Order: sequence, then C-alpha cells, then structure tokens
Amino acid sequence: MWLQRYWFFIIVMLASGFIVPPSLAQDAGIVLQVTVPEFMRPMFNEGLFDRFEAENPGATVNVVYSDFDVLAPTPPASNLEEHLQNVEEYVSSADVLAVTGENLTVEGTRAGYFLDLTPLTSSDATLNVADFYPAVWESFQWDQGVWALPVSTDIMILTYDPAAFDEAGLPYPNENWTMDDLADAARTLAERDENGDVSVPGLLAVNDGLVMLLRSLLGQGFYDPNTFPNAPRLSNPALEALLTTWRELEQEGVVAVGFTEQYDQVPMRLESSFGLGSFGADPNQPARQGVALPGGYAGLDVQGFAVSAGTLYPQEAYALAKFLSNSVEIANNPFGIRPARQSLVGVEAPAGDEEGAIIAFRPTSPEMEALVDAVLPNALPVSELRFGGYVSAALTKMRDDGLDAASALQEVELQAVSNLQTAESLRSETAVAVATPAPEVVLQPGEITLNFGMVSFINPMPNRDQWDQLIRDFVANDPEVGQIVLDVPFGPGGGNMAESYDCYYLPYNDVPSAELETLLNLDPFLDTDPTFDRNDVVGNSLAQVQRDNRTWALPIDIQPQVLQYHSEKFAEAGVPAPENGWTLDEFADALQMLRVNPEDDPPFVPMDTGTSLLILIAAYGGLPLDYRTNPPTVNFTDPATMDAIRQVLDLAKAGYIDYQELARTRFIITADGGSEYAIRSAQLNGFQVEIRIGEQEDPYRMTSFPQGSQYSAVSYSIGTAYISASAENPEACYRWISEIARHPELFSGMPARRSLINDPVLIASQGDDVVAVYNQIDSLLSDPNTIALPTPFAGASPGNFLLQLWLNRAFDNYVLHDADLATELERAETYVRSYLECTANIPPYDEATQSLREYFQQYQECATLVDPSMATFFPANES
Repeated sequence: MWLQRYWFFIIVMLASGFIVPPSLAQDAGIVLQVTVPEFMRPMFNEGLFDRFEAENPGATVNVVYSDFDVLAPTPPASNLEEHLQNVEEYVSSADVLAVTGENLTVEGTRAGYFLDLTPLTSSDATLNVADFYPAVWESFQWDQGVWALPVSTDIMILTYDPAAFDEAGLPYPNENWTMDDLADAARTLAERDENGDVSVPGLLAVNDGLVMLLRSLLGQGFYDPNTFPNAPRLSNPALEALLTTWRELEQEGVVAVGFTEQYDQVPMRLESSFGLGSFGADPNQPARQGVALPGGYAGLDVQGFAVSAGTLYPQEAYALAKFLSNSVEIANNPFGIRPARQSLVGVEAPAGDEEGAIIAFRPTSPEMEALVDAVLPNALPVSELRFGGYVSAALTKMRDDGLDAASALQEVELQAVSNLQTAESLRSETAVAVATPAPEVVLQPGEITLNFGMVSFINPMPNRDQWDQLIRDFVANDPEVGQIVLDVPFGPGGGNMAESYDCYYLPYNDVPSAELETLLNLDPFLDTDPTFDRNDVVGNSLAQVQRDNRTWALPIDIQPQVLQYHSEKFAEAGVPAPENGWTLDEFADALQMLRVNPEDDPPFVPMDTGTSLLILIAAYGGLPLDYRTNPPTVNFTDPATMDAIRQVLDLAKAGYIDYQELARTRFIITADGGSEYAIRSAQLNGFQVEIRIGEQEDPYRMTSFPQGSQYSAVSYSIGTAYISASAENPEACYRWISEIARHPELFSGMPARRSLINDPVLIASQGDDVVAVYNQIDSLLSDPNTIALPTPFAGASPGNFLLQLWLNRAFDNYVLHDADLATELERAETYVRSYLECTANIPPYDEATQSLREYFQQYQECATLVDPSMATFFPANES
C-alpha cells in the first residue's frame, strides 16, 4: 500500500508537469520560509539566499528563528502525545525545517508531518546522490521514504586518554573490542576513594553514545527489516545480554550516562568529535585519541533540512533544501565535522566577521581528519538508530523499576508498536498548515524602524510577550519610531553587534574590550536626560562602562551572586530562615544543623568556580585578592588572610561545603540545577535556569552571603545597552534603551538604578524577599569596606581571571590532596606576583594596530612564561 502511494504520487506529478526544472516557476509572490534554531543565526547572513533568489525569480526566502528545543523535542518513548505536538508545531512554522535525528522521527513521518521527498529526488536529474557520503545520505531514509536532505555530520566514537591506559598497563581500545573488553577496561580505569568507592567512572556515554555502542555491538538494527513499514524489534537475547552487562557496570559505578562534573577526568568516553578538541589539553601528556566504537562502527550525528507536509510549494521547498545542502556556509557549520557532500570538504566558506562567528571547538588536526576518513566508510546512518530511544527507555525501567533486561525490552517494544499505531492512525487526520509570513509593517511618513538586538543566555526568551507589549506601547507613544524589530541572538554576543543593530543589550559589560569606534558616546544624551541621575546608579556600575573619560553603555541591570536556601529542608531541620542576611555564626550554625550525620551530603553547594569561597573568606577577614586596586593587591600569605582561607576550606574538608576541583583544565556546563541542595549559590544572569513541571512551587528563597565584621564581599556583573556608531537615528535609540532601563521586571537581575529597586511592578514580579536582598546589595556596594569581586562577565582586566586560577590550585591541593596550605599559598603568590610584573609591561589595547586575540595573547604568554603548566588552560595555537 505504501509503495503504491509513492508511485501514484510520481504519476500524478508527471501527468501535471510537476517536475523539478532548472529554476522555479516564475510565480511572483512565492515566499518560502526556512526555520532554524536561534543559535544558528550567524550562519544565515543576509546574502546567503541571494543566489537562490536570483536563480529562481519570483521566490523570496524568509528565515524564521525558533527555540533551541525544536531540535530536541520530547522523545516519543517518553511521551508520544507531547512529542507529536512538538513536531506538529514545528512543521507548521515553515516550509523548510532544520532537522536532526531527534526531531525527525519515525513517529513523526508515520503521522504525516513531513513531506516524503522520494518523488522529487528520484526525478531530479541534477541531484548527484553519489556526492554524498553514503551513510550520511541514508541517514534520513526509512520506510522507503526520503525525509530530509543531509547537510553536515559529526562522528560518534570512543575517545580515550592514552596516559590513563599506559598507567594502568592496558592496551588501547580498538574496533574489535567486545562488551567484555569494554567492561574490563572500565573497571580497571575507574578511580576509587580511600573507601574503595568509585569517585570517577572509567567510561562515560554522552548523548546517544550508549545507543550507538549497543547498535555497533549488536550488529543489526533495532527494527525488523523484513516488515514494511519496518516494525520495532527489541526483544532480542543479544541485546538483553548487552543491557544486562551495562546495568551491572552502572551499579558498580564504573560507567555513567550523560555529562558529569568529572567529564574531563573520565578516561573513556562515547561521544562526538568534540571530545578530541585541544582546548584544555595538557601539552605534556599524549593527546586524547579516538577510535571506532567496539563492534566496528562509528555513529553519526547528522544535520539536514526537511520539508513540511503543510507546504504550499513542495517543489520550491525541495529546491531550497537542496540549495542549503550545497551551501558552503551551511555545510561547513561548527556543529559538524564534515559536510554531507564530499565535494564541499575543504572548501572555504566566504570570509566573514571572525568575532561574529559561532564559537566552536571543532578539532582540525591532520590526525582528526585521518580518523574521520577512516570511520566514515563504516559509519552507521542515523536511520540505523531507529527505535533506539526505546532501548534507553528500557534501561530506565531497569534502573527505576528493577526490571530485568528481557522484561524491560518486552515492555518498550509493546510501547513502540502502540506508538507507531497511534501515529499512523493520525495520518488521515493530519492537516498541517504552514503559518503565513507575518505582514510587513507599513511605516507612515516620517516614521522609522529601530533594529534592536538583545543577547540572551536563555533560549527561548522566557518573557518575549512582555517585551512585545513594551515595544507596542513605546511605538504607540513615540512620535518618530514606527517599528522596533527585536532580534534575540543566543549568547554570547558582542563582536559585530554594533554592525548588525542600531542599538542592543548585552547581559554583561563589553566596554573594556569593545572597539570604541563602533559605539556612540552616551554622555551627551545622559547630560541632557532629566530622568537620569548619575548618583542614582548602583555601586560603581557607571564607572565600569567608561573608557577614555567617556560613557559607552547604559547600565541596565545588576547581576549579583547570591545564596538560595531550600525553605522546605530548612523547616524540616528546624533551621531558622535568614532574615536580612546571615551573620557568620548563623551561617555556620545552619551548616551544622543541616548536616547531622557524617554521611549526609554537604549542605552548601557553590555553583561557581571559586567566587563563593572568596566571598566567605572576605567575611572571615581575609583578602587574598583586593580588587579595590588595579591591578588587584595580592596578599595570599598575610596571617589574617591565611587564617580566613583555612577556616573556609576546613568547612569543605569537614563536608559542610561541597568542593569540586577548581583549577581544572576544562569547564563543563551540566544540566544539574541543584534542585535538592539545602543551600546553593546563584548568579542572577540567566545562566542558572530551573524548569519546574506544572504548578510545582519553587522551594528556594533568596538571601545574601554572610557579612563579616571587617570586610564583606559582593560579586556582580552588569547588563548593558549600547548605541551603534552607525545608527541612523541615535536619539530614538537612546529613548528606547532609556525606556527599557526603567523596566527592571524584564530582566533576571536587580535594577542598576537605586530608585527602581522598590518599584511595585518589580516587587510583584520577583517577590518581597528578592527585593529585600537587592536593597542589602545596594547598601553593601555603598560601603567602602565592601570588596567587589569580578565575575567572568564583570568587565575586569582580561588577565585578572588568571590570578584566581593559581589561588584555586592552592585550594585544590589543600582540600583534595591534604597539602600544606602555607606552602601552597606561598607558591601561588610567587607565580601571581611574577605574572603581574610581566603584564605590567603590556601596553593598553590599541584597536588600530592589533586584534583582540593578539592583545589577549600577551597575557597568555606572561602566564605560561612564569608557570609553563598554565599552558593547559589555553587552546593550542594555530599556526
């Protein structure tokens, strides 16, 4: 029946003349929409579709930027209804859709959400299928359908640390390894503490690494190739044995799934080529290596473009997807190691603004290229991972419900069959309609458009509706502005923002490193603005956005580091909730009351890389780094400072403060939001977001860090707004950024203006307890004895962050390795003082004669000159 449908479609197309010609029918008014996640925006520059539109007169391409979640909807094995709802919303957003193996699923194609491209590809004489890597070309093909055209791919392999294998006396892994070989190596390589408990697993499976490993070892897919359409086949004795072994290894603690805090310490990982990046590699150790998965295969992570079943222009949409698959800019994107088309390998994309490019750590060594060449011919297409999500679901049932592998696989196979039947039954009911492009705003005579960019660390922007309402209100009341186009690129931004927008907001301070000729000096506006008072700005925020005695940005919000305490856990332990902050004694008492038994978890978990410890050290009377001077005053070995450091670190050694290695060579963002910690630190900058299901109430309340009798410390960064030097209407831009500065409820932090802290709208949106903390922080920042500690985005000197790395190393050696604290601090201070002597000779940044990279390189050279081991913190220099 399915095959008859395909041939019937082809016959109808032939009879109606619906064949792919060299160019589209010249039907004026055809608007094709292509949707991609917001973070891919830099790849879709204004000129990308010029050639397509020139070759196809009458066609216009609009890019629709979507949420990050569109590439990773709810898996069908977790919740089919939610998955299909996610997919239906996505395919209704545009004609051409960016897809991966996660959002283009068998369930979605069976439900009729995607257009089968088989009639189009089979009748397209200009499509050179042989140009695609075979496994990549087959990745989006199943049930005799072609569901997308691939654009690029990454490889999924086994990476390993040769030094760890050498130390353990183990042979290096290879593609002929069995599950038993892998298990033996994981057990041998796992690190254990003094009690014999595993502290670092020997093997970590990232993303779909475990499913790909199982498929490689199994030697066959998770489907029945003898049925059409293919049915899931999961009840398999060989698969049961593999899952049983993996679960046993999990119970031993020698393997783990997902990102962990020990990611960079795990000797074997099932992951993409990202794991072979040189960032943070120790030049004194053998580089991390990669091989095909045990079983002989490599996995693929393929990106491509599909066509919505709701498109009104299937022929044209296919032509656009084909164009994108042959685009150098898109095929050589940072998220793939190779283009899908072999003819594009090594082809350079047109030169662009380097600072505006997407940041990626794609490995680019001859060894990496050789590895890709070796594994691609025997790689597993994404289509071979069909129903792999149900295998993961079976493992979850084994963990959570205690089922054996056979029972778990039987249950999920029945679920998979039922899900496919449900999806197929929806096919006749599916009526996808692609949303029509939003009509263009027609400006009245004298009206202007402002292009405003707002970099966000959260995707999707959680309060877009509030921003849209503010824009409508502003446009309705402003005598000149008829439209504000709000663009929300996923952070970090900076770089070319001044070239792309009339005005823009950054959730950090870019002034210290900005190219000032691209920005407009705001002093003339501030001096004539009756609503702005320089004395109203909190702390020294205004000074932080000044260079050369001019003001280059408007402080919008303050993003302090605070404490959050779990109100329910406090109530259960009988711990009094802090009122107007904590004294040191109250904080110490709370820690002891929250950890009654030695085996209890540490009650305080810092969610940062050492800043919380420095704030506590200051409260105890120590200032190892005094940031009131520039450069900071260094005094690690002062007796009072050493005593304060010891008191704080002893809390960590005693188990009251969770301590993770701070001076590590790589930093991994994990999905753990710390939802069960009694006390945690938080930076109010949008990085730490916790999603709660339904009406579940947030048990956390905000408070400030404990204050000392001599010093108190506050760590904060600032959100800032800018006007481009090339803005055609700078006065209108200033009116707009001044307006957003008066709406602190739109931001995650506290207002940068003291007069707005107790604003009723802010209190209603964030709560009395939060605003009370804001008032405390404002008071602290007005106190000359308060030490302002920089954050990674505070706009401090580009080399100052290295100072804390040496201090962190001393902390690590004392807490984790029981070293002598005085000796470690003396050594760290020696390095820091030598480093500061070296950096004192670096002249101020001159944007006319050097790039930012060249300028920062000087600080790197000073660090490695005084301490060669610091080379591990920098990516290898490209020749």
